[in-house]
Amino acid sequence: MSTQCFIYKNWEQLSLKASFFPAAKTAAKNRTILYFHGGGFLFGEREDLQPYLELFLESGLNVLSFDYPLAPETPLSEIVDCLEEAVRWFLENYQTQLKLSEPDFFLFGRSAGGYLASILTTNNYEHQRGLIRFYGYHHFDHSDFVLPNAFYQRFPKVPPLIAQQSIKKRPTIDGTLAERFSLYLSARQYGNWLSYLGPITDKLTVNTEQLEQFPPVFMAHCQNDPDVPIDSSRQLSEAVEHCLFLELDLAEHDFDREENPAATEVYQKLIDWLNDQTQG
Repeated sequence: MSTQCFIYKNWEQLSLKASFFPAAKTAAKNRTILYFHGGGFLFGEREDLQPYLELFLESGLNVLSFDYPLAPETPLSEIVDCLEEAVRWFLENYQTQLKLSEPDFFLFGRSAGGYLASILTTNNYEHQRGLIRFYGYHHFDHSDFVLPNAFYQRFPKVPPLIAQQSIKKRPTIDGTLAERFSLYLSARQYGNWLSYLGPITDKLTVNTEQLEQFPPVFMAHCQNDPDVPIDSSRQLSEAVEHCLFLELDLAEHDFDREENPAATEVYQKLIDWLNDQTQG
């Protein structure tokens, strides 16, 4: 699997990077997935899609996965601003840097990355052909986000003052699971997650009118997701004209964390859907 690394933005002494994985089929250079990782904005790494990359590449799809600065060192509003720059970088460099023939793209995000893909979709990009969202959301108006989470209460308590020791003094993109998950765990245990994201303004919420303008959407979400309520995905599926929504009868959040038959089936359906969008 070949890969290239590019800097899409220098910001606050950070080099924000993108990993580019070109399609295995050299003739198919007109479909690119722009991918954003999850992690509650507090942790995560840009190349966490590895178990499923081959499926995309063998199907003739390019994948471009992005860094973004993490909260709470960077407020969510600025995270979104950086990723708007990421999309702009792709559109300005798809020919010269990536050697692609077409700028057509799909935004893909999982969990918090699904939120980021959703909020970016409100920009109505001319060349965006669709949105892919796995167990994501498009607003923060969920009681689950502001109350102690029952699922995370099962883990040993991490007091906020202990968890906050992993917060750095300057913006960072370094958010490995080992280093930063305790911060997210504590935030969900104590119901103070949103306090780490900075002001949640109207600009950071996707409303129904905006959803109605969305391009075709592919979504997957477990019915009994213990982390992100499925309600947001159901709301989006009802508002968007062209939406393929897979509700999985599972009590998992990131059902595709590791390769398994259910996840492989979902990704194969996603590949079929992507092929349909391109042919259409």
